[in-house]
Amino acid sequence: MAQSNSPSTSQSVEGQEIPVIDHEYAFSMRIESGGHIEFQGPMRSRTFEPASGGEIWGPKLQGRVVPQSGADFASNELMDAHMMLQASDGTWIYMNLIGYEHSNTEDEQPYFRVSPYFDTPSGPHEWLSKTVFIGMGERYHNPDHNIIHFHEIL
Repeated sequence: MAQSNSPSTSQSVEGQEIPVIDHEYAFSMRIESGGHIEFQGPMRSRTFEPASGGEIWGPKLQGRVVPQSGADFASNELMDAHMMLQASDGTWIYMNLIGYEHSNTEDEQPYFRVSPYFDTPSGPHEWLSKTVFIGMGERYHNPDHNIIHFHEIL
């Protein structure tokens, strides 16, 4: 499933060469929902959704979402999730996931776009802390979970 987008060419806009951004599939993540609390305040809606677990698979990272290690603290469809991951070799990884959920879709299938930040100890997974990622995901029900596919920007 590894893929790279685009030949390394650029386009010209008003005489300025704009480089194409290359990316490559890195890994996917399933985040299981531990329920949610929602309320509407005077200025915004707020949702708290703890992560009850999950798994990570792909060519560049394998592991798990550590149960009860964090949650999404969403507001007005802005995602702001903090949680701990554990790589298959036992390395702890902190993840902060920022993005937007689009829930009012024609097919009633919510989707989201995210950009994660990772913090890792020095060692084999520190590349995560030095890489920019984009993620595309979807929300599923019965059981409630999200699946996000992450691509690294090259």
